[in-house]
Amino acid sequence: MKILSEIIGGTWLFNMEDPEQLKVMVKTILSGGKINDERPQLSTFIGGESVMDDSTGKVKQINKVGYISMTGVMTKYSGMCNIGAQEYASEAIKLDRDPDTLGTIFHIDGNGGNADAMPLLIDASSKLQKPKIVLIDKAFSAHYWAACLLGDHLMLSNDLTAEVGSIGAMIMFEKPKDELIIIRPPESLEKNQDFIDALDGKYDLFIKKLSPLAQRFQASVMERRPGVKADVLKGATYSAQEAIKYNLADSIGDINDAYNWIVAKSELRKIKSK
Repeated sequence: MKILSEIIGGTWLFNMEDPEQLKVMVKTILSGGKINDERPQLSTFIGGESVMDDSTGKVKQINKVGYISMTGVMTKYSGMCNIGAQEYASEAIKLDRDPDTLGTIFHIDGNGGNADAMPLLIDASSKLQKPKIVLIDKAFSAHYWAACLLGDHLMLSNDLTAEVGSIGAMIMFEKPKDELIIIRPPESLEKNQDFIDALDGKYDLFIKKLSPLAQRFQASVMERRPGVKADVLKGATYSAQEAIKYNLADSIGDINDAYNWIVAKSELRKIKSK
């Protein structure tokens, strides 16, 4: 099962208050349950005009805006009740290439997820040409990285509860309550050494493993968000007003504001292309 494999083998970028969600996911999957009651809708369209397509004789929508909802735990792969980055990336490219679409709104509400999802979104972001905006309820850790990759403009959905941040990487684990016996042959003396050291209170190998990921995360944010200072990329979370102050976001608005932003940017794009 792909989702279970991700949980066991993935490197997770999560808001530090939420690792317990992974336990819930594992227990739910192992018991044969579902992560969500039903599979979320991947995408839809907002606005547009109905016109007759002379080539097909059918009515079609033009000047519409794509809408992709990215909520819940971010995984690399999709499952029966969740949508993964692989599918998000493919859908984003599909909407961007639709000749009747002006641009795309990504609506993000999540506490983070699997770092293995990020290369897929990095690749997809390089292929998106039309205006794209991210409407954010909450974007922590991997979800904030995704927002920076996918949006030309980051809009917080409100100034009361909307938040961003938790930028960086960390590892949390529970020490076994019972004695843990580990046996390794001479040929495998380095196998899981980072974990064994951590049980003894030595964390250097884990830190060495985490630092490159955290540095890449921070560098990507600073590249996508010029003017962001390194001292706000150390794992703290920020309210809407704070996020704008520190250039982690651009504005506050609702879905209508996001739609109007896409329309305005699309018109400007048409003017520049003439």
